[in-house]
Amino acid sequence: MALRDIWADYESAWAQTDPNKRSDALRRTLDGTFVYVDPNIRTEGHEQLSQYIGELQKNIPGMRVITRSFAEHHGSCLVNWTLEDGQDNAVAAGVTCGECGANGLLLKASVFYGSPAS
Repeated sequence: MALRDIWADYESAWAQTDPNKRSDALRRTLDGTFVYVDPNIRTEGHEQLSQYIGELQKNIPGMRVITRSFAEHHGSCLVNWTLEDGQDNAVAAGVTCGECGANGLLLKASVFYGSPAS
């Protein structure tokens, strides 16, 4: 599966409110040792990330991640995104740097809020 397709499936997990379906999407896209880091939290593995997403959904009903741009090379990706609520309001924006393992699945996502420095 192409990295862009893996990212799209990973992104869809952020909008999935059914914990079982969300966990399935994360297992399809993330290596078992996956690490997610943002300024507020660090998670390891599918289940910790799924729980974090579930908690965010309680505070941001209808939330979804919208990719604004996607670049990739050598198993890494740089994604500009917006987090929107169920009313299409932008709640946050940022950049994620993702890394894939030899199996093609995401190994790490490092999240930065706001725009990159120019």
